[in-house]
Amino acid sequence: MTRACLFCGATGSAILSDEHIVPQWLLRHFNLPEDDQMFQGVANSDTGELAAAPRVHSSFRFVEGRVCAACNSGWMSRLEVAARPVLTALIDRGREISSLSSSESAVISKWAVKTAYLVTYAGPMRSPVQLDHVRLLCGDSSVPHSGVGVFAMQADYTQPSGYIQTGQWPQLAPPGVAIDRETPGDAYKIGLQFRHLYLLVAFWPNPSALLYPKKDLHIPLLPGPSRPDVNHTLDLIMGSGPIDRLAAFTNSLGVVRLDTAV
Repeated sequence: MTRACLFCGATGSAILSDEHIVPQWLLRHFNLPEDDQMFQGVANSDTGELAAAPRVHSSFRFVEGRVCAACNSGWMSRLEVAARPVLTALIDRGREISSLSSSESAVISKWAVKTAYLVTYAGPMRSPVQLDHVRLLCGDSSVPHSGVGVFAMQADYTQPSGYIQTGQWPQLAPPGVAIDRETPGDAYKIGLQFRHLYLLVAFWPNPSALLYPKKDLHIPLLPGPSRPDVNHTLDLIMGSGPIDRLAAFTNSLGVVRLDTAV
């Protein structure tokens, strides 16, 4: 990929800056030292074993260098300012998700989408979100792709923050309808966790399919093409590891396949 800004497409090494995936104010809110150790790995979805040696470095060095200074200090900075008080209250559970206004939900959704997309570019999985979805976010009045859903929950936690990018999708279909259950290459699910706040950004490319949240788990902030009023009740498998709750929250979002039977 060329050394161009992921969001606006501006080119030139002199204009690019390092954008922290998790903002520094939030890392400091967690009282993390500058030399903390952040673990990143890619695991086999079937066995859970690491597919390569993990990456370990300070959370303050988890950055993406393909963001121009104009975006970084412009609309992205203004988005941080708008999101920060709401995020802090949700993260510390001073507010409940149900208390958010529609404008606050829109701000948190855009912030979550921006953060999730940067995770896919800076993380070790090497499976970035399609660039045209990233470019749609550029600017103060921009909104995520119409097919993107953002969901949230508040729950206990074992570590201050974490993320997961997964290709696991429970797929449902009307009775008697046979479907190809292979996940499209341009579908994505990225889960983010900041203390008590869990956020999920999801996209399924077929417009005839609907995102299918789990009852009492996925609270829609930006529902996208989903049926938040009809929730699935598939069993939720919850482990005891540091990101198992986040993984269960992310993996359990399903999709209802209404496309052509195969």
